Amino acid sequence: MRGIYFGWYVVAASILIYALLLGSTFVAFGLYVVPVSEEFGLSRADINTGLIVLNLGNALLAPIIGRLLDRMSARRLMMTCAVLTGVSLAIISQSQSLALDSGLLALLVPAGVLGGGTISVSVLLARWFTVYRGRAMALAALGMSLGGILGAPIIGMLIESGGWRSAVLVSGLTSSVIVFALAFFMRDHPGPQDVEVRGPQTQGATEQPAVADKPADANEPMPAGAPPGALTFLRMPLFWMLAAGIGLGSGISQGLTVSLVPIGLDAGLSTMQAASLVSVTGVTGLVSMLALATWGDRPNRTVLLSLVILSITVSCGLLLVAKSFVALLVTAGIVGLSLAVLAPVYIALIADRFGLSAFGTVRGLFVPIMSLFGAVSVRFIGEIFDRTGGYHLGLWTYLALAVFAALVVLLTLPRKTAA
Repeated sequence: MRGIYFGWYVVAASILIYALLLGSTFVAFGLYVVPVSEEFGLSRADINTGLIVLNLGNALLAPIIGRLLDRMSARRLMMTCAVLTGVSLAIISQSQSLALDSGLLALLVPAGVLGGGTISVSVLLARWFTVYRGRAMALAALGMSLGGILGAPIIGMLIESGGWRSAVLVSGLTSSVIVFALAFFMRDHPGPQDVEVRGPQTQGATEQPAVADKPADANEPMPAGAPPGALTFLRMPLFWMLAAGIGLGSGISQGLTVSLVPIGLDAGLSTMQAASLVSVTGVTGLVSMLALATWGDRPNRTVLLSLVILSITVSCGLLLVAKSFVALLVTAGIVGLSLAVLAPVYIALIADRFGLSAFGTVRGLFVPIMSLFGAVSVRFIGEIFDRTGGYHLGLWTYLALAVFAALVVLLTLPRKTAA
């Protein structure tokens, strides 16, 4: 009788790592805007520049971290980056220099978050799961939501009780220590004794190794020189088709998310009603993650991703006509579903399509592309409102682009060869 497959321990650790690293950095950023601006006498726009710097650093360093994960032990990189996260946040908590803070936000903090969790975790999950890769990715992604649901209130209480510097120090060091400990017990690859068991939903339970290309030592990286380089993938039409479709879908979802509250206010909702639209996106995001964890490995992932992107057209159509609170709540729910499901499905898909030997490289290449689409989309929808006084032109554009993106992804379906 076999024990619990070690990959599920990786999933459990991944949920906590996502929640800690994202909760103490990206999610918590808004909580520091007011106290930091008051201490340094800065405008809100100046403070928000810090988040832009953090996102830029994240986009620029992701390909480097991804490549490192294909060439060295993910476990060792995670431990190193966990320490990096704690040290950089500790320095920020004591710093009086905005230039130093900006440098840390541009380099050390994103390197720590990427290497300590966001890319490393997805690489490990892809290595440990073949049969239930979609389920594993979806369950781990719950940590992204939990970072906001649980982490934000805790950091808020820390700010109220001891100030923002104390909150940064405590949250940074706590996250660093816990992530380091979890990474210490990680294993880079399944060993010969690790067998992923197919569940009872199929006739006759079967077993298969998690991956076919396991090294002898589960804590050692793949052999040097084995992973293909970034240029190999950048020359592939498949890479650019998936990047375009996924990037457009993600960017449109981000643009809709930041526009929900303004559209609600323009429709006559109160501030609290408009704010509740954001809460609904979080709730439906969690529910959709759980549904994906249950059924996400059954449908073809390319078709599933195409349908998720196509669902964005429903949100766009509803926002063009919805005026009531209930209609906008339904719209917010669909936006939350598409935004939450998109990430774990596309991560599992690129592992399927590009393989595991260079998954870190491919995963890292997708991050700056997604960041670029998101930045352009958010800017675009804002410019449309400023120039036309409404969102209709932007929503029609989003609707057309979502259909295009879904078709592009669908066109990447592998062709069946004649027997």
